Amino acid sequence: MAERGLGEYGEHPKGERFKPRFLPERLDQPKQRKKPAKIFVGSMADMFGEWVPEEWIEKVLEVVRKCPQHTFQFLTKNPNRYYEFDFPNNCWLGTSVDGTDFKMDMERTDIMYYVKADVKFLSIEPLLGNAEDHITLAPFNWVIIGAQTGPGAKKPEQWWVDQILRNYIGPVFLKDNLDWPEKIQEFPEVGDNQDG
Repeated sequence: MAERGLGEYGEHPKGERFKPRFLPERLDQPKQRKKPAKIFVGSMADMFGEWVPEEWIEKVLEVVRKCPQHTFQFLTKNPNRYYEFDFPNNCWLGTSVDGTDFKMDMERTDIMYYVKADVKFLSIEPLLGNAEDHITLAPFNWVIIGAQTGPGAKKPEQWWVDQILRNYIGPVFLKDNLDWPEKIQEFPEVGDNQDG
């Protein structure tokens, strides 16, 4: 498993690129890394989507429990599913919003108040609207902000980012794709993340 590989989709036959697949051969990759690492689980997937079987998630969490030296970062658009699982202390749990669907963004951030994790984070990526006016940043230990990428991508308005930076007291990570004049790439400070 690479730093971002656990739960990746892998190669697919034509037409099945986004069909979820479980890749058990990648489960041993974190155990092979001796030096502590931050591992973003399923960077091209939403491991907590309703379509992902519970047993796949449990198998990933078994590996997480066996590797307390690493920090595992999970990100989902479906944070309600976090309630279904028992996460060890070396997990950072996040949700994502984009500032365009006010009701959905608010529901996701409100759910995170009750999620149990030492680090709860919010990914506002891509930032497509004024997210700060309709979400709460209070439950989060970390906020990530990024721009839209790809053909026809639009940069967010500067004042949308400024407003978040003014109102959030905590570590912020601005993605390089924002082309922000100042490099701000902070991480939350956490104590011993050893489980147990």
